[in-house]
Amino acid sequence: MSRHGPVAVLVLAIGLAFGLPAQAARVNVHGDQCGYDSNYDVHVTPGGIDFSRSGALPNEVFMHDGALRVDGRPVAVSADDAERLRSYEADMRGVLPEMAGIAHEAVGIAFDALTTVAATLGGSKHRRDALVNQLNQSRMEAMRGLEASINADHWSQQDFDDAIEKTVSEASEQMASALTRGVMWSLFTGRASELEARADTMDQSMEKEMQARSGRLEARAKAICPRLARMSELQQQFRFRLADGRPLQLMTDNRDGNGKDSQDSADDGKIARR
Repeated sequence: MSRHGPVAVLVLAIGLAFGLPAQAARVNVHGDQCGYDSNYDVHVTPGGIDFSRSGALPNEVFMHDGALRVDGRPVAVSADDAERLRSYEADMRGVLPEMAGIAHEAVGIAFDALTTVAATLGGSKHRRDALVNQLNQSRMEAMRGLEASINADHWSQQDFDDAIEKTVSEASEQMASALTRGVMWSLFTGRASELEARADTMDQSMEKEMQARSGRLEARAKAICPRLARMSELQQQFRFRLADGRPLQLMTDNRDGNGKDSQDSADDGKIARR
């Protein structure tokens, strides 16, 4: 006997619509899963790496081959710091493609979960096909947006968050609504037992598969942690200072639980004293 009733099938469907995609997409690829974070967007070119942000100083940091500019002004560095900057640049060039790949995989897992639920519990075959086509369109839009802003040469945390929160969340909400209609259609047409059978089959395999994929993705994200730790160590070893006497912080070490960039804190203090 099936262990699902019609209401339970509806709850399962909507739970999967929101739960598994979010679980897959929440894998953090920006570093704070490792204890490191940054509010800089990163743009890599053959001629150097540009770090940019708004709302805190410095706004623009550019490095290449041991040379450094901050907000358009050259910063004098020692030979040792120049070597550290070269290492930092090389590490960033190496880690960015992996971060981009993880971001794309996270969104792919989310849409695979949504599509599986839609194809299984989306109502009549016509409704299921239409819902899958709609999800495929949403996936393509999400991937196009990611490719434009998250790739081997560019990283924007806000763009990644938007891809997750906007595209995936909107698709989840649309599918949950469609699943409600699909379950009601099955009840009214006397196909509840057929729907329950499909739900049983899906429930036995999908959650395990998606959790396994999410686990592999999370392990892939955690594999970046030692590289981020090395970059953090290089940053701590910089001996040059900015014009106002502060050290340069392109990433923040949040492992002490503070969770705030000291440069941001200093800027906040300046604002508070005005």
